[in-house]
Amino acid sequence: MDARGRLARWADRLVRRYSKSEAPPQQLEDALDAIRGRLQGIAPETEEQWRFLHLAVERGTGVVRVAGRMKKARAVRLAFAVAMGVAVLFVGGSVLLRLTSPTAYETAKGRQSTITLRDGSEVVLNNSSELLVSNALFGRSRHVSLKGEAFFRVQRDGSPFTVSTDAGTIRVLGTEFNVRARLGALEVAVLRGSVRVSVDRNGVDSSVVVNTDQIVTCTRGSFPQQPAPLLYSGFPGWMHGKFMFYRTSLSSACEEIEERFDVVVRIRNPRLQDETITGVVDGQSVDSALTALTRLAGTTYRNEKGVYTLY
Repeated sequence: MDARGRLARWADRLVRRYSKSEAPPQQLEDALDAIRGRLQGIAPETEEQWRFLHLAVERGTGVVRVAGRMKKARAVRLAFAVAMGVAVLFVGGSVLLRLTSPTAYETAKGRQSTITLRDGSEVVLNNSSELLVSNALFGRSRHVSLKGEAFFRVQRDGSPFTVSTDAGTIRVLGTEFNVRARLGALEVAVLRGSVRVSVDRNGVDSSVVVNTDQIVTCTRGSFPQQPAPLLYSGFPGWMHGKFMFYRTSLSSACEEIEERFDVVVRIRNPRLQDETITGVVDGQSVDSALTALTRLAGTTYRNEKGVYTLY
């Protein structure tokens, strides 16, 4: 049972116990202090709300001024029960929100990380990327959102696994595939199994199925192109110290190098901005990467005070 359920049962027992007894105010005070400690253990930010609830209890004990211990005790019990109900609802809502909020994973420039999801699926997150993993309170949710690049090894369990990006959505059952979602462009390459890449635009959904050793690309606001054969072995290259570009704009390729090595790469010649390249680039160092990149693009580069510029 989760913290919210344990708290609710514990509070219910206290309310029923004190509703059957003629507990003096000090005993109720001690019980309330115990509740405060339990609440703060679950949600430390509830001190402000606790003061409000405590004031409500104090007001409740002073409502009935007529003589007689029975009437005063009933007023205390009533205020105590109301305060407990509000406290459980407040903290329960806080815990519920925390339990259902997506879990975020981020990598900085030049960093990678491996994430194992609750269903056993594995995600290797490339540099400068963000992964949001949805959490479901009931049942199992297999939905993530990606900004950047990641390699997925999805466990097959009969339920779909969904990856959302700003350019399209990928749905799978069990497979290994790489997703790159940067600068409004989406690239999906499948190493094992198959995935469905969908783009919903103006109410029209255009989906393509990408099978083993195939790759597909699309840009934000457009439909996916037809899948093409995956040209490279050892894909994705970033997991093996290489860059593997397929119909990639030169500006996007330069950004990949910037993020990998945490450097600044500029393109001086405007006509090169929209040039696309396909090929393998050595990623062992920034100089080896730019040397191979400029050969593919038919240009040159210079290192001027730590800034790499393509001409």
